[in-house]
Amino acid sequence: MWNTLEHVVGRTRLRLRRQQRKIEAGARQLGLQLLDVIDDLPFVPTLVPIRPVHNQYYGHGAFMGAAPALLADDTWRRILAFLMPDVYLQVDAALKGGASNAALIPMFENNPVMCAFGCWQGLRRRKGQAPRPLGDLSGMEWDVFVDSAQVEAWESVPGEPDAPAREALVDRIVDRMVIAHASTADTVQESVGVCQYPDVRRTPKTAMGGVPAPAWMDLYTRALRLAQAADLRKAIDAMAADARTESAEECERNTFRTPIPMAVGAAEYREIAGQRFSVVLEMKTLRSTALLLAAMVRALNRRGVHVAAVCSFQIAEVRGVSQQSQMDGLPGPREILFFHYAGDLQHACDQGDLAPGQGVLFNGATLLRYAEGAARPYEIEDDVIVELGEYRDRFGIDIGIYVQEGDCDALAAGALSEMVAANAQTFTLGFAWGGLLDEAHVQPDGTDRRGLGSQAMLGVIGRARDWRRPAGHPGA
Repeated sequence: MWNTLEHVVGRTRLRLRRQQRKIEAGARQLGLQLLDVIDDLPFVPTLVPIRPVHNQYYGHGAFMGAAPALLADDTWRRILAFLMPDVYLQVDAALKGGASNAALIPMFENNPVMCAFGCWQGLRRRKGQAPRPLGDLSGMEWDVFVDSAQVEAWESVPGEPDAPAREALVDRIVDRMVIAHASTADTVQESVGVCQYPDVRRTPKTAMGGVPAPAWMDLYTRALRLAQAADLRKAIDAMAADARTESAEECERNTFRTPIPMAVGAAEYREIAGQRFSVVLEMKTLRSTALLLAAMVRALNRRGVHVAAVCSFQIAEVRGVSQQSQMDGLPGPREILFFHYAGDLQHACDQGDLAPGQGVLFNGATLLRYAEGAARPYEIEDDVIVELGEYRDRFGIDIGIYVQEGDCDALAAGALSEMVAANAQTFTLGFAWGGLLDEAHVQPDGTDRRGLGSQAMLGVIGRARDWRRPAGHPGA
């Protein structure tokens, strides 16, 4: 009987190994085959110069706004096709279906190759510039989903957060967390208490899915290695020998079986950029707590990753994380509170909800007026800027802005960049622009494209506030 069982087990293992080799060979061959047809990509880029963003706190969406620039670059198009063939094929299909720049941008949110391209271009474009403002490119944005069951297991273990048993569990949480924004439907379901981690793992990367943290860092590091190669084709051929994962799960599809250690990738980035590899974490899983987030920061530090900031729309989710020290004796992460509209920030200040030193970011599109048909369709709300400066001084807060890049045309992006530069004392956290420093990729089309995106609906339904002006003001 045992001989029969051993025979069955042996045959099963052999079959699985054959399947694994077939999957690996398929992924490797697909990536190499794409290199031969990559110039057939049906794409004519729209690259519009804007006033260079002087203080880019981080690349929102991991530089997703620069997606058209990546696709227009022969080298980086090949890097994407080899490292993430599933993404390349889905983008190719979207372009053949007539997708615009605005539609392409969300397909690259939280994409590691996209982030590597944004960092690479930023380093080139910043070279030789005047000293950078404090906080400029503080980190790479990571939107994060974690497994609620693993969180519950971590919480159920008694003892201090850094006790060995709990440390092992948080290490597993970090190694399994998925860096992804997720769809609107996932966000809504998460908000009502349904854990979306399994669903996000099943979501294609171009549909706002993502990859696990170790795979993200691996692909990011490989992309930078290929970008530096003297002969790209030879470098790709050598890297093609590395085995791919056998998993067909979307978040792990075509990733490499043995990822480059995160600490190695972080060290290589530091050698290239002359600064630490840092991330800006936004926890998307509502089951999270500030205590867990602090433990995750320590786990990332053990992997060589510095955390520049932790962000949330709920201050309770991040409050206190800044109190711990980090690797190399560095201070804890900055706690950033997100708002939708400028008026939401005003309301929080008036309610006394913000402590001195609090960092805040809101959608900068709410500081623009739109005039349909005008020669200059976007005008700065100058009176609001003045009052924002007063609020900053009165409450001792640090202010920055972001936008939804897929809905922000070049005129709006340029206007916001100029506004932040002209009011640097007010906008100490600058413009978290998710594109290249001096380019935008959404052409003006005669409609309101300030960069509000789906957040515009929040104002309509009363979930976001416009800036409250004094009685008698024309805009009140």
